[in-house]
Amino acid sequence: MKNKITIHLPAVSPLLSYWSIVILSLCFVNNYDGDFVFDDVEAIVNNNDVYDTTIWEIFKNDFWGTKLSHKQSHKSYRPFTILSFRLHFWLRQDLISQDYHIINIMLHSINSLLTLFIYNLVLGPKGQKISFYAAALFAVHPIHTEAVSGIVGRAELLCTSFTWLSILLYNCVIHAKSAFHTWIAMSGSVICITIAMLCKETGITAIGICAIYDIVIVNKLYPIDIINLLLFKHSNTNLNSFINYRNTVLRLITLVFITIILLFLRFSIMGFSTPKFQPVDNPASFMDSIFFRILNYNYIYCLNIWLLICPVWLCFDWSMGCVSLITGYDYRIFVIIIFWLLFGALIMYTFILRKDKTLRYIIMGLAILIFPFLPASNIFFNVGFVLAERILYIPSAGYCLLVTIGLHKFFVRFFLPKAVVLTYIILILLLFTRSWMRSGQWRNEKLLFQSALDVCPLNAKVHYNIAKNAADAGNINLAKLEYQEALRLNPNYTQAMNNLGNLLRDDGQLLKATSLFKQAINLQKDFATAWMNLGIVQSSLKQYKESETSYFTALQHRPNYPDCYYNLGILYLEQKQYDKALKAWINATKQKPTHKRAWTNMILLLDDLDKTEEALRMANKALQFISDHAAIYFNIANILGKKGKYEEAEIQFKLAISRNPVDPMVYANLGVLYHRWNKLNAAKQMYKKALQLKPDLSSAKDNLQRLYTLRTLIK
Repeated sequence: MKNKITIHLPAVSPLLSYWSIVILSLCFVNNYDGDFVFDDVEAIVNNNDVYDTTIWEIFKNDFWGTKLSHKQSHKSYRPFTILSFRLHFWLRQDLISQDYHIINIMLHSINSLLTLFIYNLVLGPKGQKISFYAAALFAVHPIHTEAVSGIVGRAELLCTSFTWLSILLYNCVIHAKSAFHTWIAMSGSVICITIAMLCKETGITAIGICAIYDIVIVNKLYPIDIINLLLFKHSNTNLNSFINYRNTVLRLITLVFITIILLFLRFSIMGFSTPKFQPVDNPASFMDSIFFRILNYNYIYCLNIWLLICPVWLCFDWSMGCVSLITGYDYRIFVIIIFWLLFGALIMYTFILRKDKTLRYIIMGLAILIFPFLPASNIFFNVGFVLAERILYIPSAGYCLLVTIGLHKFFVRFFLPKAVVLTYIILILLLFTRSWMRSGQWRNEKLLFQSALDVCPLNAKVHYNIAKNAADAGNINLAKLEYQEALRLNPNYTQAMNNLGNLLRDDGQLLKATSLFKQAINLQKDFATAWMNLGIVQSSLKQYKESETSYFTALQHRPNYPDCYYNLGILYLEQKQYDKALKAWINATKQKPTHKRAWTNMILLLDDLDKTEEALRMANKALQFISDHAAIYFNIANILGKKGKYEEAEIQFKLAISRNPVDPMVYANLGVLYHRWNKLNAAKQMYKKALQLKPDLSSAKDNLQRLYTLRTLIK
């Protein structure tokens, strides 16, 4: 049987097709100058691996910067993705979100082109028209917004790039002319698969796609041939040639061997343990009934397919009420039945028929759709999410191929070849517009979180994030209301309790805050942040012994916790236990050398204890880590000024001003220095500058008045 596809689509030249794909892939450029949002903050902004730790430490930590051995680690091992973030910081010496967004958009354009090459490889020269239309669909699909517009989606983008490269190199293995070229190409393919897996765990599924490509496309085998072999029926010529073809068997054995090695290495890195998730992360996984657990998993599969078909309802997070559990009779069961009837029919179609000209391409589309989705399917292990749009980035390539083949076959069968072009144009325009709009919603957290309310108004996490964003913007009343709504929807939401407790503490409602913190730690015993915040409130209530116990409990659950050591130092300072306070702050700066408040407090305390030389040594040590912190120069200047070293103090004050030119206290204290130095005109200028910045600064007002009185007396 010849491998041909009857094409009724306009031909597009290779050069034009490449440029068209690149232009279409820019549908996400609406977010090129967006902020760090949602998971970007934890994975990049608050992750020391991105800018601080040694390179080797990156290979010991998970994606979020937590030690893989830590019990709270998600075991998401993606060091190459973190290294790409680290490269940005190394080049710019700063975290500039625009850089990250632009690279993500460029990676999507590259992936769209690579997807076109993969389609060309699968469909062959006769199917390159379909390849272009399928790749165009992939380039504009809105399901990719989270992966492209969310910076942490870099993991999916890099994984996809190396997955496609591994398949292209595997094709070189198949067509290599010598053993040397075969070995080079196979080595390159294995390296790409390994890199893909170190960017995102799903990279290992490239092996399955390579195997299906070898069996179905290269060796032209069909599932029915395999079934006949298993049933000991007469095998056809293709199957005989496959079995007798030593190189093919060796390639497949090599793929199996590589799979075993990579899986062993991956599980050894995890310590042969799986991550521990909370019921709110994936409620279906915690259901007692196996039947309802499987039923809910299947409903989630339906939702994933629906998002590919109709990407209108998109949300940054699908947990906590977005998808309610099926616990009894529910109309959604019929959705599952319809899904499996349709999908099962497609699977049966691939297993029973053998004469269809496009059957092998449909099998490849299914392989690309299913294999990369398997790690997120809850079949092999539980995952930490209900539904995540980013995981559909690679599977969508299989979906786009299937849709393009299906639409083309439909219009050809019903003698509507011209209608297929119009359908594609309308579909591409609609998807491009939707992607442009959706990427704009990822520009900042306010837009992103508000957009989720239309999709998941019952999602407690959406309300939690709106509250968090409102609190950061200073809208405390809205933040309180949204935290309360999150707790109404999910009464066991410990993070919401903790954050609401902090707002109540700042508002002086200490007893209510204490109640919330205690409720949070009763629900989650190892919630170190809640333990620390409870300690802060207890300290404010003068419950010093209880406060110290809470801080120690927090440190027991999270030994590397510089903020907790800082607050422990504050507790000791209030009790006038100065040695203990200094030790606590020293621990804080050891764990976090850039902890500005801990350094500042140590310098001030040493100065108050008349240990000025030690205070100056501490300040100079602090400048090794926080050379741009104005408060350090300010404190050094004050110490030198009290010692009568006016010239040296003046230099330090000016250094402080260069770091923070809008701090009125620096000008006021510099005015005092000039006043003592008898440089009265300079002192007058500094006092006036301080009052310009803060008209109600009493110290500057009083000192300026004394200066006028002194000048009057002199006259």
